[in-house]
Amino acid sequence: MISWRITKYNTRYRNEKDEYQKDEWTSCHDIGKLYDGKEFTVNDYMAVENAYIYIILSFVKGANITTLTVKYLEKHNDSINLDESLLVYTEEMIELFESLHEGNVLDIRDIEHLCRLVLREQLWCKLENDNKMFIHFGYDYYMYIGCLSNPEGVINLIERIGLFIEKFESPYL
Repeated sequence: MISWRITKYNTRYRNEKDEYQKDEWTSCHDIGKLYDGKEFTVNDYMAVENAYIYIILSFVKGANITTLTVKYLEKHNDSINLDESLLVYTEEMIELFESLHEGNVLDIRDIEHLCRLVLREQLWCKLENDNKMFIHFGYDYYMYIGCLSNPEGVINLIERIGLFIEKFESPYL
């Protein structure tokens, strides 16, 4: 299986120990804080979240995967705290959160909603399809994707939309 690390972090800001050296936002909870003298906004956040979702769905479709299974599910709370969030949560996202259990098999639409919930730190899990594909999320917007083949065009697409990709084995295997 081929495995990659996909992030919003420009690889030129890594030192020889692979440590990222630039001060950047690492969470949706950073909305409203200043980075490089500029306020990090909901729109800034959503642009990056949407890029991650687009890449996830591109990998899934490119690998001809129609479902992924939820593994190692960890919900941080019993429900989404909508009062403190500056982000929009759709009814579908809320319903998925409330009904989600270990072993659920998700289709492409629910995969998108689940990945948004993970990126927004509402829950954590791994998504897998037997030995054909995995999607793992790390801290601070690190994402690991593995599949049997290099989906046509997806690798080049990643850098065109402002994300960075490196061949890398997931630490969550």
